[in-house]
Amino acid sequence: MNENLVTVMASFFSALSDRTRLTIVLYLMEKGSATVQELSEGLGKSQSLISHHLSCLKNCGVVKVEKKGKFSYYYIADEDVKRIITMAINHAVQYGKSIMSCEIIKSEGLEATTGKD
Repeated sequence: MNENLVTVMASFFSALSDRTRLTIVLYLMEKGSATVQELSEGLGKSQSLISHHLSCLKNCGVVKVEKKGKFSYYYIADEDVKRIITMAINHAVQYGKSIMSCEIIKSEGLEATTGKD
């Protein structure tokens, strides 16, 4: 098994596992593109928080940015990312009940919020 690939993939999915970043991605999937201000207003989060998370998503290849005049518009990077998100949505809809009842996921979520390992 290629450990480097596993590490990179784990980091990619970690970028998507943050609730704010995932919300940004889903917003961009729905709207197509948005500025930091539009994302901030649409998601009810500060512009600095949105910018911070967009930087991570950009570094991970999930979103790209295009300047139009004085505004920067963020959008989903490519069709591969769109397919991954669409497949994840479909999987969550189909398996949502069992995902939410998984004790391992619940305990990992608790550890992430409490700092326990």
